[in-house]
Amino acid sequence: MRPLLLISILALIVFFQINGEKIPANEGAYGDGVFYREVGRNFLDDMEESGYNLVQLTRILPFGLLNLSFSAFHIVKDNQGLQNGMIIWQVIYLGIALYWYFRISKKLRLKPAIFTLGFILLFANYAWLKSLWYHPFSPDGMAFALGMGQVNYFLRYEKFKLGMVSILGTFVSPLLLISGLLMLFLPGDKLPLHEGERPKSLFPAALALALPVLFALLGWGLGAWWTEDLISQIFHLVALAFIPFLVIYAAKKSSIDWDLAIQQFKKRTKSDRISKGVMALVGILLLLILLSGKNETLGLLSLARESARGMFRFPGDFILSNSLHWGLIGVLTLLYLYRFLQEMGKLGWSVVLIFALGLLFSLFFKATTFAAWIPLWAIILIKGMKRYRWSVKDQMLLGIVALVFSLFWLSINTDELALYLGGEGGSDLISEWAVQKWAMHQHGLISFGTYALLALAFGLFTLSFYWRKKRYLRQMGN
Repeated sequence: MRPLLLISILALIVFFQINGEKIPANEGAYGDGVFYREVGRNFLDDMEESGYNLVQLTRILPFGLLNLSFSAFHIVKDNQGLQNGMIIWQVIYLGIALYWYFRISKKLRLKPAIFTLGFILLFANYAWLKSLWYHPFSPDGMAFALGMGQVNYFLRYEKFKLGMVSILGTFVSPLLLISGLLMLFLPGDKLPLHEGERPKSLFPAALALALPVLFALLGWGLGAWWTEDLISQIFHLVALAFIPFLVIYAAKKSSIDWDLAIQQFKKRTKSDRISKGVMALVGILLLLILLSGKNETLGLLSLARESARGMFRFPGDFILSNSLHWGLIGVLTLLYLYRFLQEMGKLGWSVVLIFALGLLFSLFFKATTFAAWIPLWAIILIKGMKRYRWSVKDQMLLGIVALVFSLFWLSINTDELALYLGGEGGSDLISEWAVQKWAMHQHGLISFGTYALLALAFGLFTLSFYWRKKRYLRQMGN
């Protein structure tokens, strides 16, 4: 009964969003979406004539399917038709993700309360309640669904199916290829935990100092922060100074014995297994290069510069941007970090490395990049939250807060936004709230006023939930 209720609520919101507003630019497409729409229109012709470059190939499958489905049924590929077709495919991807979540919950034997929490973490967010219907020309829906499939087969030790999903995911998101190879070829033994008091280590302190220096070099060198005004550069410095606090906090919450874990990794990792993984990676990359064309327009350096320019604009802005797009998963991870790290260690070195890479990438890339790894992140958190008792009141409260922070109810389209997206209103419009309702979800476009308002809101929620957690949630035992 509860799963049916949750799906009904999700379906109702999605129905209204499908029939709601769409991005007011280029007849429903903006940025990369314009290119993806053209792939949906001309996929077969372009593949035969000139092909796509390496980066484009790793995201092309959803739009190739759109083209093939239209061609199979002889449907006219006009802009409105392609938009409607892409929305239908996004609904299909949502259904696939739901199916695999039900399979995962059955494997983990989740109780109704934890099933509900997992459903909220995975689907009650801006990505699924607004973004994919507001601007449907995105590979994120399929990447998320295949990421859910990867987690399902990884937990079930079905390596053949895991490999097939990973190969398919190569043409949807590069992250699916990375996580698939790590899951297939690295040992899955549980990482050892400290027994008794943990010995002191200088590694967290060294990491806390090294990361800000590394990203400072990237920012002022690659991102050209030195060309910005003094206030902006001060904000960059404060944002970089925030990193050591996160590193030390995570180190204090970790109970994994990393010295023994590294020894275990060296002992359990077989050279022939690693060589097979490397050969598989090289083989897939060669295949992509052979299938690709126009690699002279790859633009990797310009992409890196754009990402570096938009990072560390404000303290903790990467946490805020991911929370705005993917919901409460980031906030709850910080609150339950001790249990989260324990459950992550239980899944083996592959999951540890995936999460470590995800953390580094989150500092550099936009939130939508991580669609393929959000399911794994959420499942680890759910496993950690199983150790707590959740009342119906707590579940309802968390669901309501998630819906509020998803901002699906907030109308985005305004005349000012249409002018800005059309390039007619000038750059001054970006700081106005009428444009910030859209811009705060984009990489590097949020204004300080909007950032401060949202940081205050998320901060108040985090504090209130922390106090409520201590008062109402009784731990069930170690």
